[in-house]
Amino acid sequence: MVTGILFHGVLAALVLLGARDVLFQYEENRCSMTYMFDYPEYLRIKLPKKISRRYPAYELYLYGEGISAEENRNLILTGIPILFLPGNAGSFKQVRSLGSIALRKAEDMDFKYHFDVFSVNFNEELVALYGGSLQKQTRFVHECIKIILKLYKGHEFAPRSVAVVGHSMGGLVARALVILKHFKPELLNILITQATPHVAPVLPLDQYLADFYSTVNHNWIQKAQEIKNLTTLSVAGGFRDYQVRSGLAFLPSSSSQNCALSVVSSAVPRVWASTDHLSIVWCKELNLATVRAFFDLIDDNTKQITENPQRKNLVLNHHFLRYPGKLFEERLESLTETVQLPVTHLFTFGRFNLLHLTYGLILKPSVYQLHIPWSHEDFLTLSEDHLTEISAKLHIAQPENDSTVPLLKMYSSSDCQYEVTVKTSFLQVLGQVIRLHGGTLPMYIISNILLAYRRQLRSLVSTGQCSDFVPALTKAAKPYKVEPIAYMIKFLLGLNWFKALRNSEFDRVTVNNQDLWFPFVSLILFMFGTGIAYWGGVLLDSSIRLLSSLHLVLTRPSGLPSHNSLITRLRFCVAVSMFFLSWTTCGALAIMMTYFHYIFKLLGRKTGGRNLPLSPRMNSCRSEDCSSKARNSSSTTMANDSIIDSLKMHVTVINLMTWIVLLSCPSLIYWLKNIRYHIRLDPDPCRFVAVVLIVILGILMNTSTTKLKSRYFSYLCLKLYCIEHSCIKLFSLLIVHK
Repeated sequence: MVTGILFHGVLAALVLLGARDVLFQYEENRCSMTYMFDYPEYLRIKLPKKISRRYPAYELYLYGEGISAEENRNLILTGIPILFLPGNAGSFKQVRSLGSIALRKAEDMDFKYHFDVFSVNFNEELVALYGGSLQKQTRFVHECIKIILKLYKGHEFAPRSVAVVGHSMGGLVARALVILKHFKPELLNILITQATPHVAPVLPLDQYLADFYSTVNHNWIQKAQEIKNLTTLSVAGGFRDYQVRSGLAFLPSSSSQNCALSVVSSAVPRVWASTDHLSIVWCKELNLATVRAFFDLIDDNTKQITENPQRKNLVLNHHFLRYPGKLFEERLESLTETVQLPVTHLFTFGRFNLLHLTYGLILKPSVYQLHIPWSHEDFLTLSEDHLTEISAKLHIAQPENDSTVPLLKMYSSSDCQYEVTVKTSFLQVLGQVIRLHGGTLPMYIISNILLAYRRQLRSLVSTGQCSDFVPALTKAAKPYKVEPIAYMIKFLLGLNWFKALRNSEFDRVTVNNQDLWFPFVSLILFMFGTGIAYWGGVLLDSSIRLLSSLHLVLTRPSGLPSHNSLITRLRFCVAVSMFFLSWTTCGALAIMMTYFHYIFKLLGRKTGGRNLPLSPRMNSCRSEDCSSKARNSSSTTMANDSIIDSLKMHVTVINLMTWIVLLSCPSLIYWLKNIRYHIRLDPDPCRFVAVVLIVILGILMNTSTTKLKSRYFSYLCLKLYCIEHSCIKLFSLLIVHK
């Protein structure tokens, strides 16, 4: 018992240490805040009635400050249009940093050129967690682009296209324009995305989100020739952005023919800083680089952004890859020597690379740049101390056919003495595991709970008694029971004949051929899932005990709970009500209400079990009375054991349902936020799941182990089969490379 507690305690501690490295162990925010010199104003653009009725929650705004805001009220626009798209739960007012810097730059040029910056209000929808509204947002952006271009109709040098800046999921919505049937690619000239997860969703919580990604990336490749004049730049935030890791923000490699460029903010000249998910929008240094690039893209003949793809590529490379930074201008006057050291000891582990460099320096301050040749995620550090450490935790693994090595460039004086040590940090290895694979932990946790439930069912059948969740988990959580399934499916996905047979679900699976250590990473994640499931079960059991004590004080039940029939009129009405609720409103709401109903029923069983009548005294009685009392005592003991076994089973089901409810919460939050526009959530990723769970939980919450061991033995076998099938299904998803 003590050994099990210590073992699972160590596992939980390792998970916490990895999460700590992701959430807290990063550089300080070196971005400067962007300030407005005049009060920002947002002019709402009147939309056609047809568009307003179709998209009642969405709006289009034009940004302005001071005098420019007053001029915008007449909608006599002569500038170059830029459209800003906010991301998940983002506000249209986030455009103010970009709009203000663009306005100040135009003032410095005496308004020879200027930009009209528009912004879309998506009602701060949680599109990163619920994918049902992404198609609607994409269609609305298409309408906005056409409305913006109509505002310039009849003017000299009227634009024929719009430049788009998308933050987070807004960048994905901009890329999704290519999937629209009537979208003309020439309407979109240049696209800059900020911290946008292009490769895969951060948390693929519903089918619509996964399908949207699959459709966008597929069409992005298939329509490469149609959008060959579209230049795309993706800027990732680096390690400060723990919401969207930079590996997801890199554009797919197959889209490189579409003039696509991906870079991390720490590698952008004159920025040299990592940004978190929100500061990437208002980071002054990054916005300056973006605005400078926009002004350099202007064609003097058309007074609009150039349509020449070669020039657009040159400008973006100049400002985001090769531009000489101020740091070098100020510091390199006294530098007389540049030392380049190849870093060959790169620790490769699964899908992540880790490099921890320690520099021992003497006398002179120096500038260090760690160059990663296969991706634009360089690190720049200015050292003024005698000892400097750089943690280079890479987001993109080295390609299989790439033989290059990271290069450490040291800019220092000729008399500088230095010592470089390359080492690996165990804590940062844990951080990389959580950073790159933390999204799969819920599947490992649920799989461990299913294995424990399976063990409880087998114990009930073989011995007639049900074991507790914690001992069942300790005995059942064996990696060899599930890991071979993931390895087998991964191997099959590498075979051409199997790829031809795969369905649409497997189209979302990306196999990383160079991921030779993935089995070891999967084993670590399985152990992490075991530790979380263990302590989650302990916490849930303690919570139910506490709630049952409170329920006992408030209700004071007496005797055993009655064993009613499985189907009663009241239970039938409750089930029908839940069906109606899930169909007319939101499936996640019905799931949550059924979940709380289950907990209430469980508390009633637990408090009823606590007040079982004591065994009758058998000191002095006649033989007939003694035998009768003995039979009553035996019956009471059997009933008590049955209730205890039932409670153990129900606690495990509640544990499993807790994770299902948590995973369905995003669609519930989205529905609550938009209920004033639509009472019924459509599409609803939880509607079918809600119907199935209402039926299953309605049976389980009114079933005891006595019934399972007698009349429902066949039902028990069916549950065992379903659990085994669920384990196979869940762990086959672990090969998904996000």
